[in-house]
Amino acid sequence: MPAMTSQSAAFRAVLLALLAGAAAAVTACGGNQDPMAPSTADPIAETAADVPAVSSAAPELLTAGSGPRILFSSARTGGFDIYRMAPDGSGIVRLTSFAGADIMPAWSWNNARIAMVRDRADLTNGPHKDIYLMNADGTGKKWARPTTTQWDITDPSWSKDGSRLVVSVWIGASRGSIGVPYLALLTVANGNITLLTTGLTAHVGFSPSFDPTGKKVVYSGENAATLEIINADGTGHTTIIDGQPRGDGLSWGNIVYPVFSPDGKRIAFAMSTVGNWDIYVLTVADGTVKRLTTNAAEDTHPTWSADGTRIAFTSSRSGKNQVWTMPSNGGTQVRVTNTSVTENSPAWSH
Repeated sequence: MPAMTSQSAAFRAVLLALLAGAAAAVTACGGNQDPMAPSTADPIAETAADVPAVSSAAPELLTAGSGPRILFSSARTGGFDIYRMAPDGSGIVRLTSFAGADIMPAWSWNNARIAMVRDRADLTNGPHKDIYLMNADGTGKKWARPTTTQWDITDPSWSKDGSRLVVSVWIGASRGSIGVPYLALLTVANGNITLLTTGLTAHVGFSPSFDPTGKKVVYSGENAATLEIINADGTGHTTIIDGQPRGDGLSWGNIVYPVFSPDGKRIAFAMSTVGNWDIYVLTVADGTVKRLTTNAAEDTHPTWSADGTRIAFTSSRSGKNQVWTMPSNGGTQVRVTNTSVTENSPAWSH
């Protein structure tokens, strides 16, 4: 995992000033101005870079209600594309064939839409990560935002009603620097994006994920040192793992990819202790944590089955990242993709 630099006091002061100015701009424009949009508009129409590189007929995509499927990102055709498969690894279908890397797929809660992360050129032709959408039947392919931005936007997670995505916005990101991650909400209808704030305090964090109600967000805190929850309106912030010693001679390690169970009662996440990434599950009611994997390889990217009984995850135990599944309370782990290339970022349908 890449290390993140701490935010300086000066940067915090600048950010607060920017937020205050953005709030004033929104008021002056009747609430229609997106404070994070670039000053020069980019047309909504897709460019040649948005056209699939493969000219064959569109693949058969999963339609809502057709059964459980797992989305994942794979390099089996060279670049990274999004695929879907049945939970046992059968029925693999390629869903995207764009140039560049398609990663971090996410189902809407009704399985009708898919969000993902793609490379997109900004107004200076510099590459940045941005959010891309499509319907589950393959129609409606478009960028979530009509304009480009100079920041990377990653980690999409849908609200229950499908109206918003919670994302990570990496402010200050540039070639050689990943910037500082902030939580933000993206309105699906118009692409407007606003930082998740409490007053003028913008919340630093990444890997956010909505709970089943769409009212709470779980995320990794600054430097991946904490596991935190906040209400989607910026209230009710709680740190549930704070990186302090656990009492057993070890300390909590870096924490990434937290995600609520379908009933909202548990949170699965990946954590590194002594350099080894494994999957853990936290019970929200009492804060107890159970370790589910103990392999010496890197196990990350947990995602829940719709009934909460299984977890799919990425593991490098075969030498390359592949998708595996296991019971959500621990047990036998089963490999479901079998290639010699990288396959990761699974997302189980709801």
